[in-house]
Amino acid sequence: MPYELFIALRYLRAKRRQAAVSVITAIAVAGITLGVAALIIAQALITGFRADVQDKILQGTAHINLLKDDNSGIENYRELVERVRAAPGVSAASATIYAQVLLSAHGRQEYSVLKGVDLSSPREANEVFSTVIAGDPGRLKPAPSNQPPDQTPKEESGEAASEGIILGKQLAQSMALRVDDVVTAISSYTRLTPAGLQPRPRYTRFRVAGVFSSGLYEYDAKWAYIALSAAQNVKGSGDATEVIQMKVADIYAVKEIGERVRAIAGPGFVTNDWQELNRPLYAALQLQHRVVYVFFALLIAIAALNIITTLTMMVIEKNRDIAILRAQGSTPRSIRRIFMLQGLVIGLIGAASGLLLGLGLGWVANHYQLISIPAEIYSISHITLKVKWADCATVAILAVVICLLATIYPARMAARLMPVEALRHD
Repeated sequence: MPYELFIALRYLRAKRRQAAVSVITAIAVAGITLGVAALIIAQALITGFRADVQDKILQGTAHINLLKDDNSGIENYRELVERVRAAPGVSAASATIYAQVLLSAHGRQEYSVLKGVDLSSPREANEVFSTVIAGDPGRLKPAPSNQPPDQTPKEESGEAASEGIILGKQLAQSMALRVDDVVTAISSYTRLTPAGLQPRPRYTRFRVAGVFSSGLYEYDAKWAYIALSAAQNVKGSGDATEVIQMKVADIYAVKEIGERVRAIAGPGFVTNDWQELNRPLYAALQLQHRVVYVFFALLIAIAALNIITTLTMMVIEKNRDIAILRAQGSTPRSIRRIFMLQGLVIGLIGAASGLLLGLGLGWVANHYQLISIPAEIYSISHITLKVKWADCATVAILAVVICLLATIYPARMAARLMPVEALRHD
């Protein structure tokens, strides 16, 4: 062991005449421990929140959407779906259409977005097959005929409905609907009359074929799935769709895959991917991550200021020992190294304790699901902390570097001490 390290460790362990130095040293270690633990928890919190939201988004939505640049319908969607499926990187593709309706059942009404499901497409192309928790998506069969658009439906409990609908979990709960119940979708269309174009209601009856839960409150409270042909009837779009949705093998290569899809589709088409659709959310999370990192780094720096106080008081207490070491041949560099090693040891102890504390608190929070958040606001009910070892290493290195920087002034002060001045009165 180098004698500088031996002396540094001895100074940290030795009983001092000035008890305040020991107390300040303990405070410095505790401050660094808490700062490191807090920064690890904060990073794990943001990383876990981002991962949970991303998993829910990717589970409940498409990775890439292909649509017309003027938002018009896609009439040759069957042939286009087959061509898009052959694009490198695309694992599944399906046509879909969206319709905004008012659902009515049991005297309750809720606004909803109906999404058409092409049952002829592979199951992996439609997220409803992976998110359904009750019922059977296979019951989303198209009806042979629809109710006349201008006819008001009879009592819902007394008339059969051949078309199926799968409701979001929160939507089904708010309307008190269960599997095999009947619900009416009220949409509107325009009709030419002597007075001009007039809006007319369109009533379509569905039987609840199942309930899905994507984990995202916004979807589970407002969305519902019906067969593609039924959605076309509700929307009044004829044999056309609005969007061709795709699943890809590499979710982080959606930009490159989107370029290939646009080249295959030809002019007049645009794509948007899950990153673009959720860009505001990820930008906010990134900004939050940076702010939290800076805040807790400053907390560690404030804790490291105690190291300056500790070492400065130790230099004053040990000036006679320093003078003797200098008289025996120790160089100013060795004296400086002694006190820098003291700060380094304090930083290592604080960083190691902070890592253990942060990991322990993270495990407890995950095991007991302690971090609950309003699902109505954040789309998830609780956050799972995700600790990355790279983040832990970065935090620990940051804490140690800050502690080393805090030793510069007292170490230089000790190195400049002259033996004659220190021993003059001894």
